[in-house]
Parts: sequence; C-alpha cells; structure tokens
Amino acid sequence: MNPHEAILLFVISLGAFFIPFVSKRLLLPSAVGELIFGLILGLFFGDYFTGEETGEIVKFMGELGFIILMYLAGLEINFEKIKSTPKKDLFIYSLIVLLIVILSFEITLYFSQNILYALVYLTIGVGLLFSVLKDTRFLKSNLGQTLLIIGSIGEVVSLMFITFFFLYFKYGLTKESLLHLLEIYFFFAFVIVLIKIYKLLVWWYPEIITSIMKKEDASEVGMRANLLNMFIFVAVASIVGLEAIIGAFIGGLLVALIIKDRKEIEKKFSSLGYGFLIPIFFIEVGLRFNLFELLKIEVIKEAVFLTVIIILIRVVASLLLFLTNLSLKEILFVPFGLSMPLTLLVAISTIGLNGGIITEKQASSIILTAILTGSLYPWVFKLLAKKINIFKEKEN
Repeated sequence: MNPHEAILLFVISLGAFFIPFVSKRLLLPSAVGELIFGLILGLFFGDYFTGEETGEIVKFMGELGFIILMYLAGLEINFEKIKSTPKKDLFIYSLIVLLIVILSFEITLYFSQNILYALVYLTIGVGLLFSVLKDTRFLKSNLGQTLLIIGSIGEVVSLMFITFFFLYFKYGLTKESLLHLLEIYFFFAFVIVLIKIYKLLVWWYPEIITSIMKKEDASEVGMRANLLNMFIFVAVASIVGLEAIIGAFIGGLLVALIIKDRKEIEKKFSSLGYGFLIPIFFIEVGLRFNLFELLKIEVIKEAVFLTVIIILIRVVASLLLFLTNLSLKEILFVPFGLSMPLTLLVAISTIGLNGGIITEKQASSIILTAILTGSLYPWVFKLLAKKINIFKEKEN
C-alpha cells in the first residue's frame, strides 16, 4: 500500500465514522450522505483515484461492500410472510409490480430515451425502505408488511431485468448470447439443485445446519459458512457471465428461503457490511463521478424529470391497492415507499457506465436521481407518518 492509498483510506474511514451523525441532523439516509461525501472527496482525490494503477484497494473494498449489500438484500426478503399472504392480495401486489414494469417501458419508448432508463423507472428496492419503516415504527404494521412484500417482489423482478438487460447489451442477439442464456439456465438449475440439497440437509440435520448458520464461537463458523455460500454464488455467476452482485443476491435469497431463524447472521453481516464495507462502496461510487458534472443544469433537469416520473408511475400502480383492505390514508404512503431504490439505481449507473451502455452525463443523471429519490421520498414518507397516525400495531 502506497502513502496516497493509506491517506485515502484514512479519510474515507473518517468520513464513514462521522457521516451517520451529520446525515441524521440533515434528515438524510446515511447512504446518501456517503455518496455526497464521495463526490466532495473526488474534488481532492479524483485524479488519483481514477488512475490506472492507483486506488485499487479502495475499489476492491467498495466492490466487496456492494456484494455484501446485495447478499443482505437477499437475506432481508421474508418468504414466510409472502407464503402466509392471501392469494388474492399476493396477486394484486404482483399486478402492481407488473404495471410499474409496463408503464416504465411505455414512458421510455414515448420519450425515445435510452432503453436503460426503463430499468431506472421500474427498479424497486427494500434496503432503504426497511430502514425508513423501522424509523417510523411502521415495520410491524399492516402497511409496513404490505410495502415489504411488494418491495420484495419488485426487487426480485428488478434484479431479473437488470441481469437480462446487461446480458443483451453485452452480447446482443447472437449465438454467443444464446450460449450465455444456456449458461444462465444451468446457473438457475444449479440454484434449484442447491435449494433441494439445503432443504434435505435441514430436514436430516436441523440442529447442525441451524447452529452452523448462527453459531457463536471464537471461530465464527456461522459467518464463515455464509461467506462461503455468498462466494459460491458470486463465483458461479461470474463464470456464466452474470454480474457478481446477482450471484450474491441469489445466495442471500437461498438462505432466506431455507433458514427461518436468521436474525443472528443478519445482525453479524449487517455489522460487517454497514459498519465498514458498504459505506466504502457508496463513498467509492461518489469518487468515480465529478461533482461539477452533477451540478450541470442539463443533468439536474434530467434527474428531476426521472425523479418525478418514478413517483408518478407508482402513484398510478398503487391505485390497484383499493382492491385490498388498505385504507386511503395507508395507500398514500405506498408510492413514496416504493420510490427509494437507492442501491439499485447506483448499481444501474455504475454497471451501465462501466459497460459503455450510457454516457457519463447519463450516469451522472441517474446518480443524482438516486440522491434525490433517496433524500426526498424518505423525508416525505416520514413527514406523512408524523402528520397521519394510521397504524395500530407498534414495534416493541
């Protein structure tokens, strides 16, 4: 490690420590504060960081943080809640996600935009939503559970679209793309086989498997088992030409599907991820972009346009919730709850720029959209929560 790298790591660590306190004062999610800090840091370290042989340690740690973030996203999906949801409601929630997808493509085609913008419009994430629901004490309410189910369905669908979009942009409609589709088929076949094996192991050796996944000892066997699981899927996904984050997400999804009591491992992974590596990922993303580029009037106009379209699509789709038992007051929260896909927007801009699918200006617009949606809509959600008392069950 050279002196420049050591100084950069020190400054990043310093920022990662103080940002949560500053973000809380400014009513911003920590991830947004970390992105902004990275952008400011880029003014001083930008030339060094983007050099061909420099900044490699920070880039590696940022990518590892991204992988852990997506593994945690998979772990957070509550399959037990989805299974216990009435089929009628589950059908309506799926229709909402489908309508968001259809409207996203329609709007992209209507405005003759880069087709990648359809991903920006349709993407739904549960990471920031989960923390907002926790902050507003809606987590255990009917509204909170409804939002988490729709968000979980939407996140899985979003990851599927991101996977196939980038596969198409990378290989096009060629024999090579068909071969990669075949590889993806084998990848998912591999996932299905692993699920069956895991279920058999849980059935035969329930005490051993559950203790391994959450065991507390000096060797942290549970943590090692989950890291092994995560990197198995990261490696296989990379071999078949998928993004590593897709493999990580599916790895977390598998654990969520098999292990019901996973609070201990979620807690440990959250400590590792949110305590160190995930903040480095968001700061590192900010370092890649030029702050002055984000402040250009064209970039700001496009980001505001994208931010407005995202919420409008979800307002229209949320009308389907009148067919459920949610009240009008509860439905008011839904469009805002589904309009904060901060992590996946950052992923789309990063992968799109690295793959040459979008220009730096377009990537900057998407990053600014991530900052706007990640700041504005959680704030509106929390403001509504203070003004309207709509939940009966409070988190203990």
